[in-house]
Amino acid sequence: MVKKMARPEPDPELGLCLSGGGGRGLLHVGLLLALEELGIRPGIVASVSSGALLGALYASGKPAEVIKSNLEGFKWTEIIAPSLLRRRGILSTVRLQAFYRRHLGSINIEDLPIRMKIAAVNLMDGKVVGFTSGSLSKCVAASSAIPGIFEPVRVNGGIYYDAGGIYNLPLELFAGEGVRRIIAGNTIGQYGLMKEVKTVQDTLNQAYLIRTMHLTALKTGPMGWQGKNDEDLILIDYRTEGTNPANISDCEGLIEDTRILSLDTLKREF
Repeated sequence: MVKKMARPEPDPELGLCLSGGGGRGLLHVGLLLALEELGIRPGIVASVSSGALLGALYASGKPAEVIKSNLEGFKWTEIIAPSLLRRRGILSTVRLQAFYRRHLGSINIEDLPIRMKIAAVNLMDGKVVGFTSGSLSKCVAASSAIPGIFEPVRVNGGIYYDAGGIYNLPLELFAGEGVRRIIAGNTIGQYGLMKEVKTVQDTLNQAYLIRTMHLTALKTGPMGWQGKNDEDLILIDYRTEGTNPANISDCEGLIEDTRILSLDTLKREF
């Protein structure tokens, strides 16, 4: 049985970064469980895509076990609805936003007990933003709107979509936030490729994983973000090899593997 410690106050100098990765985002629960087990509580969260949902649940103050319980049995049909107009996406975000409202409520980002920044891309000018205010569920939906698949989401007069394709590990959002250390959970790292590629969809998914893996490696390497910033980066590459981000099996086992990996890594750093 996991020994639970009294919940500490959020550490304003410690950041938590949660990557996107489709269904793999559920594995962030393993990292959240490890943080609670060790009594580590970051004071600011930056996340994108499926990581934005997990980050939002964490920043809202929900215990990791509750987050895990709430998301158990997730099915893609809960968020998929055809777009009748299909102007900017095959799927509508109506069910997606309803799913997020059900789990996140009507709270605004600025009212969360832990500070949060949610990455998304403006469709019209290409700029990446980090939402820090406004409807939490709508901003998470914008961050999760895969371009071409889901319709982009209107937020504060702009049109936004998933930033995971370019900022899948949005470390840049910590700039100017007074953070000294960052714990980063990465679902598409050095162990991130699928083992079987049989269909057109598999090929597209694998190509996305390869691109994201290389972009993240460049960012976290000595010539990228990590080499140009003073913050200490604690990068945890989840063991996701062989898993299809669109169809995660044995999620329970993968979450436990991620918890153990995260514990081992964090114990060496704290």
